[in-house]
Amino acid sequence: MAERDSSATEQARGEDAEHHRKATPGALTGIEGLDFILDGGVPAGQPTLLRGGPGSGKTAIAMTFFCHGLSQGEPSVLATFDESPEALTRHAEALGFPLRQYLDQGLGRILDMRPDRSELVAGEAFELTALLARIGHALDALGAHRLVLDAIDGMDESFRADSSLRAELARVFDWIRERDATTILTAGEENDFSRRYGLEEYIADCVILLKQEIRQRRMTRLLRILKRRGGGHGTNEFPFLLDQEGVFLAPVTGTRLEARPSAERHGTGIAGLDAMLGGGGPYRGSSVMVSGQSGTGKTTFAAAFADAACRAGDRVLYLSFEESTEELLRNQRSVGLELAEHIAPHGSGRLSLQPLLAVELGWEEHLLRIMRAVQEQQPAVVVLDPASALGDATESRQGKEMLLRLFYLLKREGVTVLATELLSDYSGGVSRLDVSSIIDVWIKLSRPEDGRNLRRLLNVVKARGLPTSDQIRGFELTHDGVYITEPSPQGRPC
Repeated sequence: MAERDSSATEQARGEDAEHHRKATPGALTGIEGLDFILDGGVPAGQPTLLRGGPGSGKTAIAMTFFCHGLSQGEPSVLATFDESPEALTRHAEALGFPLRQYLDQGLGRILDMRPDRSELVAGEAFELTALLARIGHALDALGAHRLVLDAIDGMDESFRADSSLRAELARVFDWIRERDATTILTAGEENDFSRRYGLEEYIADCVILLKQEIRQRRMTRLLRILKRRGGGHGTNEFPFLLDQEGVFLAPVTGTRLEARPSAERHGTGIAGLDAMLGGGGPYRGSSVMVSGQSGTGKTTFAAAFADAACRAGDRVLYLSFEESTEELLRNQRSVGLELAEHIAPHGSGRLSLQPLLAVELGWEEHLLRIMRAVQEQQPAVVVLDPASALGDATESRQGKEMLLRLFYLLKREGVTVLATELLSDYSGGVSRLDVSSIIDVWIKLSRPEDGRNLRRLLNVVKARGLPTSDQIRGFELTHDGVYITEPSPQGRPC
């Protein structure tokens, strides 16, 4: 009966807070995408629960929140209930944060709160007075209002599992609010700790759920905002990266089209193709796809476009999924393209060539890595060669969704994207990617047999907003680049 009354009291507390609390300002976590979907960060002066299984990224996100405050000159305290302070310091440094330097400067403090029954248990009753006093002293000493309680469920196994722990945890959350401490608490999934003690339903003001998902034997980390009192938040599951560069999350879903149109145009580097596109190439910030069978010259068209953009003074990010950097540079020299002229340290530095092995990563991770590279390098043009290498037929729907989101995100940033697509010999010239709805310019290449010879042909399937040619043209790959032939009077290429 007492436990039921306690539960009812906690529920009333949560409902009262829900209805009477004003819009809560946010405290930035240092993870731009997470702050965006939280509508400005975690609730300031209130507790946020970060829940997930082992390896889901809880400590990394909490550590980013902690170190971001320190980097902004904001005193912060971290109390660990699981790993040692030294282990957490090494973990932060592996993510790129100079935590040891911050601690030496006195900006932050890590408290070792790993449970000790002899210190925190009096008789059979469990209480947290000593713990709160120690954390409060550290906050006061630094004048800190940013706090992390890492692996708070670590104390569960050290004490008797009854309603007293539930009441004490509720007191911790109330104490956080009284201290006006913006706090992230992490808890795992073992024994369903957070649900058993009501952390999600009644106590926490914000709950972030993390999980790992395996698709086609590839792992993706996902994040979802379960609740955020006093403010709006994104409601979908969002994939995120966790590697040596830290935590990166890009909101990859949305309902509004907000692409920024431009009247400026890119030259393609192929004079005949520019003529077929109305004399000036595609618009800046548009999406271009070059489809064709193997051997039709898709990569050469992409390389010519990248070369022309670099010569016009634009930065280009070229992602090659099938050729190494040296292979690409060597092969394009055969058609007169010296891409090395644009690569640092000896060239202009406008071209960044990044070869990636497509089969080693899942769709979502590719999308995030591309978006992170775009964020870091700020290119005007992104080339995906070939985009069709990012997946296979068993993942066609996921691949379509990923490419649609990627093209949209790049267009929203005003970035021009050129993607090549490999069409199989038995495709009949039909695209398997099924992303034509978001493509602005679609160019198809083919190589039909003509007697005992193969011919290369080109046609522009669509070009939004441009006066395009409706003719099928022939083209040749020469030592001086791509040469597009004039059509014959009968409508066939010469």
